[in-house]
Amino acid sequence: MPLYVYECPECEIELEERRPAWQADDPVECPICHGLCVRSVSVFHTRRESSPVYATPAQVARVVHGIDCICCRPRRRC
Repeated sequence: MPLYVYECPECEIELEERRPAWQADDPVECPICHGLCVRSVSVFHTRRESSPVYATPAQVARVVHGIDCICCRPRRRC
């Protein structure tokens, strides 16, 4: 069931109510003043993560072994 947001105009509080879509516009009773809360417009945001960036084996070896490690140094060509 969807989650809807309602506001009480007297108490100025915001309520969340889980109810079927066909009851979305029906008012909700305020738990404080027992008046009627009206549905307000709510928004949500979804964010897609970018593709992960992977380190190369050489970069991982440098981090694990350190910069001065003999096995991690680039080899020189003669």
